[in-house]
Amino acid sequence: MNTKVKKFRIIKYKENIKPALKIKNISKSFNGVPVLQNLNLNILPGSINGLLGENGSGKTTLFNVILGVLKPDSGEIYAKGSNLISTMPIHERCKKFSISYVPQKTSLMLGLSCEDNIKGIAQLIMNDERKIDETCDRLLTEFSLLDVARVKAHSLSGGQKKKLSIARALISNPNIILLDEIFAALSPKIIDTIKNLIVNLQTSRKSLSILISDHIYQHILDLSDIVHVLSDGEIIRSQKPADIVKDATARKVYFGE
Repeated sequence: MNTKVKKFRIIKYKENIKPALKIKNISKSFNGVPVLQNLNLNILPGSINGLLGENGSGKTTLFNVILGVLKPDSGEIYAKGSNLISTMPIHERCKKFSISYVPQKTSLMLGLSCEDNIKGIAQLIMNDERKIDETCDRLLTEFSLLDVARVKAHSLSGGQKKKLSIARALISNPNIILLDEIFAALSPKIIDTIKNLIVNLQTSRKSLSILISDHIYQHILDLSDIVHVLSDGEIIRSQKPADIVKDATARKVYFGE
């Protein structure tokens, strides 16, 4: 196994602080088959967190439980320290605690232009047309989408669609953003572009916490402050990239001996 960890960026963040998101003893089953089992996970403010697991290991299920799309069988989720959110409906927890989500499959309005995809969401959040226009221009600029601002989303490249999806998730200035299999079906060149964008999110938005999943571990090792390995419904290890690739249990369960 290649255990080299690429130093894609170096940034320090404070430790020993209250987590932006705390998942405590979460379990979820489908038709009697357990997918998540007493899962525990802490996400620190301002950190990039990688979630690794085999296909079907429960990564998307975990995201849906965090969002409130799925109700856990047991366990609790807290945001901003001690605020219990696992009993809140999806709209309330996402609005009150600023949680955004970019799913693996596109959720773009494919018949609308790039700028209208952003403005359409912004209009649900903001009443000031000037602020809506400013937000749209800022995000189009930040994600290098100005030249395709009036192009219909269905005509965008895969990389442009992914950038637009992330840009839309930032309209509400979230505290937490969940990125599900964000590198799926992208070319190596575009993957590096998306990695740089994610790093820039951390440096430009100091309090933004990121949880990103992928089944290709090198992408996660490149980016993350902390890597969490999901196996048999549990987080079996949470360590820095350079440490987790050396961990005997993580190597046996996920990386391979």
